[in-house]
Amino acid sequence: MQLSQRIVIVDDERSVRSALTNLLQSEGYSTQSFESAEDLLCNETALTDAALFIIDVQLKGMSGFDLFRELIKRLQNPPGIIISGNGDDKMLWYAINLGAITFMRKPIDIDALFDHIRLEFSIRSSRL
Repeated sequence: MQLSQRIVIVDDERSVRSALTNLLQSEGYSTQSFESAEDLLCNETALTDAALFIIDVQLKGMSGFDLFRELIKRLQNPPGIIISGNGDDKMLWYAINLGAITFMRKPIDIDALFDHIRLEFSIRSSRL
């Protein structure tokens, strides 16, 4: 079974969604982006096809942490990277304790982001 390489981005800032989409696609990843947690949760195909989620903490409506908790209920060990423009160490530890791969502050360190993505995909493909 081939693991999907689709990365789902959830951020209410259009510029962030667009920048991450362009960046990830330039590296060969398929992406799908959503403005809100609710939009993603209504799209069953996006949920089941996602190989990784990049989720902003501060969304309109349901928060990114609430979204990640909901993904944990629906999916088995969803790989997620939590991002925020206003994060601190407390938020980092909260994200990690929830089961996220990592927490990254905006502006995102692109090299570190790709390192986390490649490592996660490598680990998951070695389990197949």
